[in-house]
This record gives sequence, structure tokens and C-alpha cells, in this order.
Amino acid sequence: MTTATIQILDPRPEQKTAERAAAGRLPGLAGKTIGLLENRKYHSDNFLQELQAILEEEYAVEKVLYLRKFSFSAPCADETIDELVAQCDAVVHGIAD
Repeated sequence: MTTATIQILDPRPEQKTAERAAAGRLPGLAGKTIGLLENRKYHSDNFLQELQAILEEEYAVEKVLYLRKFSFSAPCADETIDELVAQCDAVVHGIAD
């Protein structure tokens, strides 16, 4: 009689990420820089482009920084996150299907 060994894999991440509190609400959008991060899912570009127009025309944002992830299924590149953090007062991550 032979015995087989089964290895069970744990799909959870090995490291626990640090928890952070949500940022406070902005008093307004006028004069602010808003980041729009597209995840490349179907129609996310349509939604974010329309949102950009509304932010510029109706809310007087100073600048909109429009960036795209490489793929919806991959984490956002560190360089992209760093750019959004350095330049933006708020960020909208647009997803769609």
C-alpha cells in the first residue's frame, strides 16, 4: 500500500497590507487637480471622458490628469500611483463593463 501526499496552497497574500483611513472630503473642486485612472475595461474610457468634461465645465477644476492602467487584471504600476499621489488632490478610479 502506498500513500500520496497532497499539498494545499493558501491563495491569500503572504503579507498583510497596511490599513489606511479614508482621506477627508475636499471642501470643493474649483482649482483642484483631479486624477482619473482608467482600468481599460469596456466603456470605462467613455465614462471617464464624460466625467472629465463635467469636472472641467461645471466644477472648474484646474487640471485633470488622465492615466490608464496596463490591464484591468493587473495591479496599477507603482509609477502611476506615485504620479497620481504627487500631482492630484483627488483620484477617481473608473471601472466599467
